[in-house]
Amino acid sequence: MKIKYCASASVMIMAISFATLVSCSDEDDYSIATGDIVTTVETGDAAVTAKSAITTGRVLDLTKQNSASYSIGVVYSTNPDPTTAGTKATGAIDSVGVVTTNLSALTKGVTYYYATYVTLEGKVTKYGDVKSFVATDAKIATGGATGITATKATITAQTTGLDGIMVEGTTEMHYGFKISSSELNVQKGVDYPITATSNNISQVLTGLIPGMTYYYTSYFQLGDGLVYGDTKSFKAEKQNMEYVDLGLSVLWAKCNIGAEEEQETGALVGYGDKTGLNRSEYIIDYSPTGDIFGTENDIVNAADIDGNAIMNSTMPTKAQMDELIAGTTQEAKTVNGVAGIVFKAKNGNSIFMPYTGYRNASTVNGAGTEGLYWTGSNYSIATDYSNTLKLSAGNATSGLSKRSLGLAIRPVRLSPVIKPNSDKLIVGDIESNGNLRIELYNQYGSSAKDPSINPSQVKFSKNMVVTFKITGIKDNLKPSAAASHIAGLEYGDADWSPSHFSKFTGDKYDANVTGDGTYTVWMETSSAAEGATVFCVDIANLSNDLLDPSQVKVEVENIKFDVDPSFEMNYSNTVFINKDGKGTDGRIEIYNEYGSTKTAGTNASALSFVGNMIVNFTISGIDGNLIGGASNSYLTELSYADADWSPSYWGGSTFGRTTVTGDGTYTVFASINGDAKGAIVWTIELYNLWKELSDPSKVKVHINSVIVPGKN
Repeated sequence: MKIKYCASASVMIMAISFATLVSCSDEDDYSIATGDIVTTVETGDAAVTAKSAITTGRVLDLTKQNSASYSIGVVYSTNPDPTTAGTKATGAIDSVGVVTTNLSALTKGVTYYYATYVTLEGKVTKYGDVKSFVATDAKIATGGATGITATKATITAQTTGLDGIMVEGTTEMHYGFKISSSELNVQKGVDYPITATSNNISQVLTGLIPGMTYYYTSYFQLGDGLVYGDTKSFKAEKQNMEYVDLGLSVLWAKCNIGAEEEQETGALVGYGDKTGLNRSEYIIDYSPTGDIFGTENDIVNAADIDGNAIMNSTMPTKAQMDELIAGTTQEAKTVNGVAGIVFKAKNGNSIFMPYTGYRNASTVNGAGTEGLYWTGSNYSIATDYSNTLKLSAGNATSGLSKRSLGLAIRPVRLSPVIKPNSDKLIVGDIESNGNLRIELYNQYGSSAKDPSINPSQVKFSKNMVVTFKITGIKDNLKPSAAASHIAGLEYGDADWSPSHFSKFTGDKYDANVTGDGTYTVWMETSSAAEGATVFCVDIANLSNDLLDPSQVKVEVENIKFDVDPSFEMNYSNTVFINKDGKGTDGRIEIYNEYGSTKTAGTNASALSFVGNMIVNFTISGIDGNLIGGASNSYLTELSYADADWSPSYWGGSTFGRTTVTGDGTYTVFASINGDAKGAIVWTIELYNLWKELSDPSKVKVHINSVIVPGKN
């Protein structure tokens, strides 16, 4: 036989091997090599009515071929071998090789046999397996979902019109449900097959993703044909995931994604499958490569598990998973009959991770004997694989898994609050400049070797608030010492940007240290900060003013990240009045237990903070309303006493003051020394303004915002 290439196929054939040779019958011999082009031809299900059907199948891999070089679809017949004398119906193929074909003009009650086909260059045809269906007008009604929780639900269905096909209680029928995250693709969703002898069926769904909307339909099967019910939906409830502090760079969730108890497996999902419903075993169906933690392809990011938490949950990184292994001890344990491993931290806290097994397509392997957990870190050397945690025989190791496998996920979350080890703080005139430094971490200092914090835990994108308690100032100041000292935050992240270095001018980020007590310093940023190069609190000139600096003791009570510092209250009753009725000073009364704001219904009891209170207000009615010779300049400061009268601030310091020079918007603030809860008096004083107004009733005030960075 002489071999000759078809001219129209020569370009295609040059790039492929001769895995399959088929001889043509005309004068010349032709060959088409199909082995390396078409690797898979599969016949799928058929969605059936009495007169029509929609079949599905799969053909791989035509993605690099010109659509004019092939045809695809279904061949069907009432003959058990439709490939020899059947009718071909052309179908459509999508980007991942799924072939959909519509069949019409069928006859009720007739059994049809069908197979997916692909023809290359009109010469060579390959077929999938032959399957069958029965055209029928029997119905199945999909019921509503019940027992819905964050990770579970029960769905039901009922059939009618199966008389003559089944005898209830005797005839075994094949039913099922299809579940999807898309209403349009519900018939291609995850299959839950059920064998039963009843017209009524139900299915308990587990491993749902909290907050996700699911679409589902029911079906019964005659041969390989499926009769579908209508499509319904439900939404899984929200979940407030509990987190455990293991003393590591992140908090670890108590449960897996899709689980509500620590011993539950939860969802077994492919890498980057944010629906949790992809059951394909083909790597082509798992498109995201690269790192996915914290991205739109992170299923934890899509789950509603954070409630009102400031920090968002994500998949762990490989580094965080390695830290879990290195920073804990591991021990085999059984919890409520489920085997797994307990990770116990040095601080005494622990988490349990069950032996989940893994899922390949729809088959779960290894459950109860091994556990596989995704990280959100792809394996850069071979991107078909991503980094994992493997649990087996009481041991935890890092590993790799193919991205198409279904693995469990244990979420992590940055802690919005960390408490440093104050015994490791370095306190003193470290830079020999007269300032008292509280050094939490300095890459270039002695604290680098044994810091009070793990610098990798410092991560924020909005703000950072540091609250510290200082003693040893009282009765330890020189006679010439200043009455107060400005404390400010000194911070540069691991790359020095963002950073914050106090100028000790007494801005809203500083604290006014007036003696022993509790104070707050803070910073804001518009870019993400991670890690630390320098992290200190400096108190300007305090070391110079102390008789014995060694008596000073400091405890950093907490460091908070990305707090919402605003305090919301009904400020509509705020009034402008004459302070103390002496006709001299103006007063903006926000709340006064003994004034009109209390009787008007204002309630400040929710106020709770440590450190600075920053009030922004707008005043009008001054311009054009001053007597002749008025100064046009009015010293303004905050006055405050909490519900127990202590702590309190009554002015007298230059810290936080402002000067009102007419209509406009201004900010005043004060450093409140101690834990403030509620208010008994809360006002803004405008000294000498009242007496210089022609008509004080024309003055109007409005509180724009109240910021308390150390909010409890």
